[in-house]
Order: sequence, then structure tokens, then C-alpha cells
Amino acid sequence: MKYLERMARRSGGRPYHSAVATTFAVEFSALEEVMLPQLVASGATNILVVADERMASMSLSDGSRLPSQLGRDYALTSPPVADGLFHPKVVLQLGRKGGRLFVGSANITAAGLAGNAEAVIEIECGDEPGPERDILRAAWAYLEGLVKERSRSAVDAIDWIKDRTPWLRGGGEAGMATLDDGTLIAFLTNGADDGIGRRFLDLVGDVAVESLVVVSPYWDENLSALEFLQQQLRADRISVLLDAENVGFPVEAERPAEVEFRNLPRKLAGRFTHAKVCVASTAEHDHVLVGSANCTTAALGLLGPSKRNAEACIYRRLPAGAAAKALGLEEILEQDPLDPDDLIEAGRSPPIPLEDISSRRPGFFEMEGDVLTWMVPSEVPSEGVIRLLDGNTQLIDTIAYALGSERPNVTFRITAERRSAISFVTVESGQFVSSRAYVIQRSLLRSRRREIATGSVAKAIEIFDAHADFELWMHQAADELARADLNEISTASVASSRASHGPRTEAKQQETRFLSYDEFMRTRVPDARSDERQNALSGKHSDRIRQFMNELVGQSRVLVHEDEAEDDEDWMDLGDENEVALTEAATRRAEMKEEEEEEEEEDSPAHEIRVDAKQYEKMVGLYVERVTAGDEPLGAPDVLRVRFWLMMLLHKARTTHLPNGLEPSTDDRGWPRMAFRVISSFFCGKRPPVRRLMIAREYNSMPADFLECWATVLWSLDTIEAVLPKSPRTEKFLPFVARVRAEVKKILGLTPSELDSDVVVDLWRAMDDSLGARLLKEREPVAAG
Repeated sequence: MKYLERMARRSGGRPYHSAVATTFAVEFSALEEVMLPQLVASGATNILVVADERMASMSLSDGSRLPSQLGRDYALTSPPVADGLFHPKVVLQLGRKGGRLFVGSANITAAGLAGNAEAVIEIECGDEPGPERDILRAAWAYLEGLVKERSRSAVDAIDWIKDRTPWLRGGGEAGMATLDDGTLIAFLTNGADDGIGRRFLDLVGDVAVESLVVVSPYWDENLSALEFLQQQLRADRISVLLDAENVGFPVEAERPAEVEFRNLPRKLAGRFTHAKVCVASTAEHDHVLVGSANCTTAALGLLGPSKRNAEACIYRRLPAGAAAKALGLEEILEQDPLDPDDLIEAGRSPPIPLEDISSRRPGFFEMEGDVLTWMVPSEVPSEGVIRLLDGNTQLIDTIAYALGSERPNVTFRITAERRSAISFVTVESGQFVSSRAYVIQRSLLRSRRREIATGSVAKAIEIFDAHADFELWMHQAADELARADLNEISTASVASSRASHGPRTEAKQQETRFLSYDEFMRTRVPDARSDERQNALSGKHSDRIRQFMNELVGQSRVLVHEDEAEDDEDWMDLGDENEVALTEAATRRAEMKEEEEEEEEEDSPAHEIRVDAKQYEKMVGLYVERVTAGDEPLGAPDVLRVRFWLMMLLHKARTTHLPNGLEPSTDDRGWPRMAFRVISSFFCGKRPPVRRLMIAREYNSMPADFLECWATVLWSLDTIEAVLPKSPRTEKFLPFVARVRAEVKKILGLTPSELDSDVVVDLWRAMDDSLGARLLKEREPVAAG
């Protein structure tokens, strides 16, 4: 099996949005240059690596090439350090319609991915019930348990997967599963009760074992695990497969009389044999164990729970003789065994200084905006300094620390100008100098996560990528993206005003993940640095709309290239919503009229295009009806929708560039009146929709996309006052604008520091320079506050 190439495949052409990989040893050059591109090619933008903490620390400090994408393109975490090793080698790729699991012996190193002789089993499933899906769900339950509560970035990755992979729910440790061909399969790990070795013996059962074949690069010095297997299985013959020119087996150790040695297949000659395989053959079946477990007591879990390695294996029960054929062992098992006297034990590599590495553990570090969180290990002295380093290990800043008697997570506010470049950390105190630690940039990871868009979603994204201005029919593309975001998080009831009611347990879960707007305002950090603000739309398809609007007023956007869209002629279908028929009819009429005008005025200049105010009035009315009629919680897509309609109206207002645009009047079809309706419908009334707004608990300051909307609302109100011509009707209308502005400011509760933040000031200036310059050539810029 071409391991890496198979990682890049997409089952049925469908992408895998996430990948979780475990390893004992890690080489970051191999991970980033070899493995990561394959996972990305499969569609994954949410990638989590789980590695032994000591081995990861060693890789960052032994002179190897340092990672450049760690903490930015993928997350890394480690389970708690235990007496046993963290040793499983699992890659789990997950998508909305299925998944793929690799379980084997290969570490994430250059040798493991391309040089060694490794054994890996691949299992693939769809989202429909079946034995393969049961195995993948068991593997998922194991991986989720490994990283639970280890770090916020790891939990982010796990939660993102759970929200977008509904077929994983309800999984657990699977027992025996029967495949379609009648063979059996199980996912085995070293649990708290039984280890892999005991479970393997139970699966073999009390049946006479004719032969036992073992491949293992590492053994107990006294061969206690091999002897235990022989005592339990009572095999007539034990064949140990090894490389006669590089024998890792302790030849001089006392071994069971049934042991004989055989060469590995010729195709593996010259490669270090790192595979771990065990085949117990009976008259009817081959019982096969493949995975990360060497033939040692710690690996097979034969010691007490506290001394077991963390391992993962796949068990298969096949017809007798099938294993030898599948593994290419038929020829060598028929040959005469090797003479033990001819075997020369290879020189052993020096042991890895795990205790020394552990004594210099620095802990885990995560950046969130300008806040650095440190998860402190017990080995660190109570006082010292933290050195913040960039990707080239050049010093950015130094922080003095003093720990109390307890060691919870410690946070620091980083004032260094280059804090976004912080990649590594060392902790120093007197003679203590820690190993180098990596720093996870949590916001960057969050912004990277995004499902590959296909079909109707990809076509909707293309609308905003391809157009340089607003058109009325674009609201359907915006709804398509908002609906896709809602569907991706099927358990969340806060993603849209049209969210369905979930079970009581899911509602309770949401209560723990979201705050009401008022609750958020009481707990936020109002003076958080604006240039490091999070974006509540990060990773969502709707973020393309935000980028589109920012670009229209002169702010840059970053394009994320999507796969080619699947053909879907019904991409504008809005589903079962009540306003569908009216919306589609109005849109079709607007499109037909625009097409007729385009045909009549094909050679006419852009300023002769007419804007159908009647259609805009109708669509704004539909929006107002929808947002005020429901009682469901609202989320970031609903905030974006407020800004979307305001920006639409502002861009279609009458200017010298668009003399046939929407009039600046208080009439129902004037853009100021329609903009006023959009704002007042969201912020005013006995139960204003803004009171139903929910914000994730993880945000410690006002998200950037929310601030952009609030700035657009306040800018629009100021512009309405400035643009309306003096008349009796205007004089009657303006007090209502002032009252709504006062209500908006009261409800939003923004502090001067938030109003003066870079997000607000930069957007305000950009709107002044673009929209303001067109709407009022003589207009003086209005301060955001």
C-alpha cells in the first residue's frame, strides 16, 4: 500500500474536512513537507496531531529543522506523561459523508512515512450504518478521549469535527464487527481493564494454535511477552521474522523451545523492519494483530494499567492461510528456518533520555489575540522568565513570571509589536533551562478551518468572488452560504433565525457554549487590542460575504481557493421557508427586468442602469418580516445579514455614478427609509431581535465582524441625517433617526475604546472614502463615537 498517496485520495470524490493523527516520534520536516500536503489534498483544513510530549519536545530542541506551520496550519497536543509511552500510530480522516482510518506502525518521521518496512491497515466507511463505520467510530472515541481537555486548540479541533460529522455521534468502543466478506474486525487499545495482549488472546479463544508468526523490531530483554503468548496460546511453532543482517531480537536471551527464526520477504531487504504483526493460526482461522504494539509486556498491556503503553491495533479474523497470502509470507514460511548461531545481534541504539527530557518540560502555550496562556507542568521552578521567540528562534520579548502554590493555567498580556510572530518559547530559572516549546496561534487555526465548498455552496461563493458590486439577486447566494453554515453545525440552535429546535440535551449543551449578548457584554474585555480581534465568521462560508463587503469599500480580503464546484442547477432553491415563493418571484422579476434593460442598453454607459426601487422595497420588507417574526436565538450570520442589506442599499443609492439609483428621500422606496427599517427592525421594539443574539463563550472581546456591523449601522444613521434634503417630511423623520441611534448605542453598550478600535476606525474611514465620497462630495468625515 502506498501509504501517503492513499491519504490524499477522496472517497467518491468527496473531501475529508479533518484529520487526526497520533505518533510516538515526530519529525516536523517530514510532517510538514511530506504528510501535511497529502492530508490537505484530501480536503482537510482542520488537522490535529497527537504526539508523545517528550518526543515532540526533543524534536524541537535536537537541532532538527523547526516547524514553520505548527500552530498556524495544524494543531499539536499531547496526552499526560505517564510511566508507559504514548505509542499509537493512527490517522483518522473524517468528512461529512464518510471517513478513512489507518492503523499501523508508522511514526510521523521520514523513515516511518517512506523508509522503513511498516505494516498499516486501511479501513474506509460511508455515513451509513455498517461494520466499518463502527470501527471508525470506535477509533474516534479513543482519539477524542486522548485530547479531551488537554488544550483549547485541541478541543476546538475536536468540537469542529463533531459539529460537521454527524455519523460519529453515538459511537464507542466497538466489540467484534463482521465485514461483508464474513471476516471479523476489531479496534483494540490498552484500556484501564484489559490490555491488547489479553484481548487478543480472548479473541483467539480456547482453540489449538498451530503456529504463531511474530514481527517486532523491539522485544523485552527476557522475552517475557513472547513467553506469555506461548504459555497462553500453546502454539506448536513460533516463527519470529527478522532481518538476518540486522537482528534486533535478543538472540542470547532464553526463549521458548518452539521459537524458530525466518528471514523477512526479500522485498523488504535493506529496510529497517519497524512493522508489528502477530498471526495466530488455527485449523480454521488466522487471527491477525497489526498496529503499534511491539512484542513487549508494556506494549501488549501485560503489566499493570499504570505501566501500559498507549497503543492501538486492528484485529482481523480471516480464513486459515489468508494472512500469510495477504502479507506475502507463504514462501518464507515454507523455507527452512535460520540457524540461530548464524544470527548476529545488531548493536542497540542508546536509550532515549525520556526522564531527562521530562524534567525540562516547558508546558503548553497558546496565543489568543494578545493573551498568552501557559499550561504549567510541575517541573518548572516557581519563578523565572519566559523567552518569546519567532520562527527563526530570534528573541521577541521576555516575560518575568512568579507562580503560586497551585499551578493552574497562567495568562499574560503580550505587548510586543510582533506578538503574532511568536512561534516558540523557552522557560529559564537559574540553572533550569527548559526544552523549546511551540506556541499555538489559536485564532489563525480557527480562521483556517473551512469545509471545501462544492455544488450550490461553491457557486454561491463564486458570486461574491466574481462580482465587483452588489446586485439584488445576490441575497439568494448570501442565504445559501448562511444555510450551509447552519447545516454544517446541525446541533447548534444559534446559527440562524431559522434554526430548528434540537433535543433538550443539545439545548443544554448550547447553554454551556454560548452567552446572550447581555451576558457577553458583562464578561468581555472591552479594551482588548483591536488588531488581534477574533472573527466569529472564521471558518464559515459566510465569511466570503464579509470579505466581499470589506473589499468594496477598499479593505483587502484573502481568497481561499475552493475545489471546482459540482454541477447543481438548483443551487438557488431556498428550501421550505414560508417566504420562498414570494422571494423567488420577486427575484425573477428583478432579474428579467435587469436582463431586458441590459439587452436594450448593452452599449450604454454604467450610469444609465436603473435600479428598481419597488423590488428593493419588497425584499427589505421580506427581511424585516423574517427577522422580527421568529423567536429563535440569532448568531453571527444574522449580524452579517444586517450589514449585508445596509451595504446593498448604500451601494444602490443615487450618486453621480448611479444617477438612476435609489432616491435619498424619506419615501418608502428611498434608501434612507429602507436602511432605517433594516436597523430599527433589528434593534427596536418590545422584543428586539438583537436581544436574541448569542455569542460563543470563547470570545473574550467583541468579534471583529460584529464591530464591523455595528460601525456600518452607526455610519448609516449618520449618513441618513447628512444626505436627506431639508423639507418638512425630513424634519419629521430625523427625530426618529436620533431616537434609533440612541437605542442602538444603548443596546450595543460599546465603550470608547471599542468605538476607537482599529476595526471601527479603519472601516469608518474606508466607508467615508468610498461610499461617503459618492453620496456626499462635500461631506466631512464623522467620528465613529
